[in-house]
Amino acid sequence: MRAQRRSAFAVLTPPGRGGIAVVRGTGPGAEQALRACFVPATDGAGLPPVGSLAYGHITGADGAPLDEVILCHAAPGTYEVNCHGGPAAVAAVGAALAALGLERVDADTLLELEGTRPIERGVRRLLRLARTPLAARILLDQLGGALETAIQRACDALAAGRADDAAEAIARLLDRWRRCGRFLADPPRVVIAGRPNAGKSTLLNRLVGADRAVTSETPGTTRDYVEADAALAGLPVVLVDTAGLREAQGLVERLGVERAREQAAGAAVVLYLLDATEGVTEEDEAALARFSARALVVWNKADAAAGPLGPPGALAVSALTGEGIEGLPAGRPAGLTEAVLAHLGYRAADPGEAVPLAREQAESLERARQLVARGEIDAAIQALASL
Repeated sequence: MRAQRRSAFAVLTPPGRGGIAVVRGTGPGAEQALRACFVPATDGAGLPPVGSLAYGHITGADGAPLDEVILCHAAPGTYEVNCHGGPAAVAAVGAALAALGLERVDADTLLELEGTRPIERGVRRLLRLARTPLAARILLDQLGGALETAIQRACDALAAGRADDAAEAIARLLDRWRRCGRFLADPPRVVIAGRPNAGKSTLLNRLVGADRAVTSETPGTTRDYVEADAALAGLPVVLVDTAGLREAQGLVERLGVERAREQAAGAAVVLYLLDATEGVTEEDEAALARFSARALVVWNKADAAAGPLGPPGALAVSALTGEGIEGLPAGRPAGLTEAVLAHLGYRAADPGEAVPLAREQAESLERARQLVARGEIDAAIQALASL
């Protein structure tokens, strides 16, 4: 039985400026509040019926228009106000609804009040933050029921005595979590490190596709780390440009070097740039020893190198021209993008594939896997049902 007595509203769209924002209200008091503050453009039209839209204005307590909106009657007792996306317009609509008795909550709480299933709530949360078309496509597959269907099939297999089939299905889901889902839930941090003037900021700008970091031929231009969102073959990542690693010249540079090392220590991957015009130095060797298995060694300025860059198969790029970043012909070394994804162990889910998207889901699946292995079938079904 679904009990919902709170009347509440939430802004469903991400914060910031945009063309349109969606404010959703639900509960016993939602209709009453909108009858009080929504004025349709057509006299006497009233609120739209379920499944319909109406154009009009949201007004304040004095009857003055606050914003022009499209009102959608999404479901009985649930309405969506599509207003202008600027912060002032969103704040005005929210203040009007709050003044009429609707509780302001976050989007996740509103979905819970509406009785939305946990998997759907999690997917919708990530969709609000999705930064690439690929991420949105994988999330929409789960919103369409891919993950829930896969879990139900595993439960059905257990109930029918086909424990081996269920175990295989659970193993596939766990593999997709490790190779895809966890990266969508928490985009990996890719830190670009190296000596001063190795081309770190130029590489960040190349991967982002914009001049996000200041570049200069003067060594030591970057004194603090710079973060930027980017996409590598559709996978959202956070790129971090850092100060050049060398014996610091003064307090400011020393702090920059310390922060660079801190960022590298917490990275999923460290792209360590070697200057192809200068070769490997003792500072490079010391830094690579510190970063160990997290580091991918990348020769930068390959377009200006005097000869072959070893060892065979080494990554060689030009951040300035884009050479070697991605998509090299067959038979030649993989590009930088492919190498980063391989280092992460990432594989994009195929269309329609079920992908767990939260650590709690992965933990429940792992618990179910162990229970199946021990022959505790009923407990395994309960673990899957908890998803």
